[in-house]
Amino acid sequence: MKITVKKHTGIELMQWACSMTIDSESKMTLGRIYRNEHSPMRTQVFSVEMLGIPTFVSTHFRTHTQGITHFVKSLREDRCGTGDEGRWTLTNHGMFLNAQSLINLARKRLCYKSHDETVRVMKAVRREVEEVDSLLALYMVRECEYRNGCHEDVSCGYWGKINEIARLAALQSRVPVLFDDIGEKLFIMRRIT
Repeated sequence: MKITVKKHTGIELMQWACSMTIDSESKMTLGRIYRNEHSPMRTQVFSVEMLGIPTFVSTHFRTHTQGITHFVKSLREDRCGTGDEGRWTLTNHGMFLNAQSLINLARKRLCYKSHDETVRVMKAVRREVEEVDSLLALYMVRECEYRNGCHEDVSCGYWGKINEIARLAALQSRVPVLFDDIGEKLFIMRRIT
């Protein structure tokens, strides 16, 4: 598997979009726009190339359609396929998407209710995003981290483990943990892991 991420736009375009909404020059930063998730964050555009990922993982990514255009290697017999492909057959998958779409994709595909292989590919995508936009990568988190709790019918248990680790860290360091503030909890988690 090889993952490559390229960023095609910068802060100037985002600030221009912000200035259109306030009728003056914008001083908005990427960190603030990602945290706020206001519409000008969608000016930040990326291409993601995933080479050699299982076909079923590609299908998992392809179910996300808002703000994403997918380009997937054809497995038709008259093109690149043999007719004997299965779910573990490796394929190539490209995405052209914006920052909001990357956040939304991560929320679902980093969740441990996703297939292990899908989580592994999404983590690799996030690592590559971090290389080109480290601020955005901070907001590419699991749904439970984003919503401050698991809202699946059957939880994978990850959220409970985070709470327990954060609670123990707070006891050891005597640092108060704000359990309703995911940013603080994640900060403590990154310090101790």
